[in-house]
Amino acid sequence: MSKLKPGKSPGRDNIHPEFVIHQSTTTSGWLCAFYTSCYQRLKLPKTWRRASVIALPKPNKPAEDPKSYRPISLLCVPFKILERMVHSRIEPVVDSQLPREQAGFRRGRSTADQVTLLCQDIEDSFQDNEKAGVVYLDLTAAYDTVWHRGLHLKLLRTIPDRHMVKFIMETLSNRSFILQTSSGQCSRLRRLKNGVPQGSVLSPMLFNVYIHDLPDTASRKYGYADDLAIMLSRPTWKAMEEGLNEDMGTLVAYLRRWRLQLSVGKSVAAAYHLSTREARRELEVRC
Repeated sequence: MSKLKPGKSPGRDNIHPEFVIHQSTTTSGWLCAFYTSCYQRLKLPKTWRRASVIALPKPNKPAEDPKSYRPISLLCVPFKILERMVHSRIEPVVDSQLPREQAGFRRGRSTADQVTLLCQDIEDSFQDNEKAGVVYLDLTAAYDTVWHRGLHLKLLRTIPDRHMVKFIMETLSNRSFILQTSSGQCSRLRRLKNGVPQGSVLSPMLFNVYIHDLPDTASRKYGYADDLAIMLSRPTWKAMEEGLNEDMGTLVAYLRRWRLQLSVGKSVAAAYHLSTREARRELEVRC
């Protein structure tokens, strides 16, 4: 409760963060007892399963295109407190099992670390007179396409407490949302069958668990949540492109198996070398 920030928008229950921050000791005790009952009985209020989604326009995008808007999901404040309690209990267990190349939403790790590491590996390939090829991968609606049954299986392999896993899956089931516009209009109720809740405290960790078992590749991997890059250095262009294509086949097969989709249009391959004559060379990498 002490981590709540004032001034945040409430969820569908209209409970503002200030209500919880300034509540009495008796109210805090009742709320803790209510959380305990929810955990033991594996039940949640229906209001906590519903989100209010506000669509914000992206800059310099056509207003008539639905893809030009960024959805912001507003969850109930008491539910976010409960998620933080669960997060603090499972974080030490989960974090110890995540791969080193995953830096997304982990203590002591950041995007800058991955960028620095990638740049250093590219410079090391120059020292070895090799050419480096990097493929930057982007997933389509990664958080929204997480397969619940697949996530359930991976949580059971990661967290030894089966009751905790059941409770986490209960927070993901039977979720719905209503889209609200700036003019006050609302859409009809839409139900979600897959994915992790947007704006949830647990969602980044759950997604890390979902992709923590990426297959081994000859290329080195660099990850930040759903953003992934692979780098391979070889003495010749042919050897490097063959290695990248083989690794891409391995990763695409993994993504297809776990119902994640690669955004081909946003995925880019880039070559790094010291040859001025081949400055415009493009890598032949396909998936």
